[in-house]
Amino acid sequence: MDQTGKQTDTRHTNRVTILGARGSIPVSGADHVIYGGATSCVLLEADTAVEVEKTAEHVILFDAGSGLLNLPQRVWGEHATVHVFLSHFHLDHLMGIPMSHMLFDDAAEVHFYAEDGERIPQVFSQMMAEPLWPVGPGAFRAKLSYHTIGSQPVRINPLQAESGSEHLLTVTAVPVTHPGGAQAFRVDWGDHSVVYATDCDPDEGTGRFLECFAADADLFILDAQYTDEEYERSRGFGHPGMRTSAQIITASGAKKGLFFHHAPNHRDEQLKELENELQKHCKHISYAREGDVITL
Repeated sequence: MDQTGKQTDTRHTNRVTILGARGSIPVSGADHVIYGGATSCVLLEADTAVEVEKTAEHVILFDAGSGLLNLPQRVWGEHATVHVFLSHFHLDHLMGIPMSHMLFDDAAEVHFYAEDGERIPQVFSQMMAEPLWPVGPGAFRAKLSYHTIGSQPVRINPLQAESGSEHLLTVTAVPVTHPGGAQAFRVDWGDHSVVYATDCDPDEGTGRFLECFAADADLFILDAQYTDEEYERSRGFGHPGMRTSAQIITASGAKKGLFFHHAPNHRDEQLKELENELQKHCKHISYAREGDVITL
């Protein structure tokens, strides 16, 4: 993995792109340039080809916040099929849906997954209903389908894996503690693994099982919205303190950790100071920046 967390290579194989890392509500302005202001959306492009000289890329999105608008057209233009895993139905994780260019492209095929897949179209309809929005989901032109992801992993490419041409690409979900419920996701293929766990509070109720869930992952993206002082004032809101998140990432053995879901009131200067202090003790953890590209 690129230790800087960034690269300028034009290849798309086995990489994660941070399209939005902000929590709760989008922000903008001069104080939110470095870490970005778009809400939760992460792109994973995974190459499952067994033979090194071949490629077999699959596209996964985690959440569909306003960062979804940063998704480049090439993603669905090249791959057509996109798999979107929704951690939960809070608005900051869905607000990119109504304006997503991908969903208005009849060449795109988009599979949505959530803990209750049958609720997804209902939630979209509620979010885009008058007087809140001028058009409903009926305006979408992409081919859409909705799926439930529960205790059994989702297999993205079972036929190709059974034929021996690709490594099996699986997505596993576990429930996490958050008001209204939420899920964390782990993607595994070949020798690679990525974990996405936002809107969770390991210190409330369920303990720190995420350490095991993310064991030895290449990349562990974890909510770290609050400073420790802020956490004490915000217990029950469903987000961890940064100290807890650092302990979990370190205990998991993940090769690289990214703090995610930055509080909207945390400006670049404050986040940079927090990151510098963190990396004195945890050099393998950094704060997610909108536009970051991490190669695996």
